[in-house]
Amino acid sequence: MRYTFPAILVMLFIISGCCNDKVDYEKEKAAIIDVINKETQSYIDRDFDAMFSTHVHDSLNMRLTAGADNYVFAEGWEEVSRHMSGEETEDDLGPDLHIKVDKSNYRMKIYPHSAFVVCDQKWTSAYDDDTTEINSIQVRFLEKIEGEWKISFVSFVGTSGYRDLEETEELDD
Repeated sequence: MRYTFPAILVMLFIISGCCNDKVDYEKEKAAIIDVINKETQSYIDRDFDAMFSTHVHDSLNMRLTAGADNYVFAEGWEEVSRHMSGEETEDDLGPDLHIKVDKSNYRMKIYPHSAFVVCDQKWTSAYDDDTTEINSIQVRFLEKIEGEWKISFVSFVGTSGYRDLEETEELDD
């Protein structure tokens, strides 16, 4: 009996702590998609100030891009920002290049101060009669800092450019 009152207090404390940080999923989902779209459009427009405003600026910011032919891993805000605004990405863009980016199939796990996001992306670029389409899966981790969602981790896994399974060579036993 003497432990009943402390046990009730502990349970109330636990229950009240669990219920304080409710997430309005639809509102946060829309805000997260807005930040992701702003980052993408700012990149296409080469508006680095706007693009950089969507990111966490710390040593744990990371970017991993992987495709059939290569990968790039940048760790820490200095390296990530240098990669995104550097000559390595300059070929991706240009005034005569027409780019369309479609994101779909969002899957999210949203917490009060962080979110894990996966989506599909189709990047289509056209120059004169030459059109290139790159399909990828994006994986992102965002943090909510002072009420705003910021990107802390981005991974693009290219799903285009791989040989079809039927084209792969069979290994001899």
